[in-house]
Amino acid sequence: MPTPQFPTSIQFHYIKSHLFRVIHSEGAIGGLTPSRQIFMSLFNERAALPQLIEFAILPEGKIGSEIKREGKDGIVREVEIGVLMDATAAKNLADFLLSQVKLIEESEPVTKDDSVSGRD
Repeated sequence: MPTPQFPTSIQFHYIKSHLFRVIHSEGAIGGLTPSRQIFMSLFNERAALPQLIEFAILPEGKIGSEIKREGKDGIVREVEIGVLMDATAAKNLADFLLSQVKLIEESEPVTKDDSVSGRD
């Protein structure tokens, strides 16, 4: 029986889904699912926004000082996206992230002037 011949290369085409978006992440939370998958949600952090602010109206009709503010205290962690992956994908993601951190640590920082002038 002849040995199967495998191609010497393969191309992967990257196409953005209609749900693609860029998010800002300051952290992650998650864990293992009952089926031994890894679930991770990425979040950003910010101060809680007020739900209501009431201002006085001055006699000339302008907005005056703040009278009342209602809302949550503390920090909000806005969960942006959930990612479900197997152990192999998680290892590949971890390797990718660590390689990018290494590139950052080994390179010189790009200043605001560098990005404006087009220098890399």
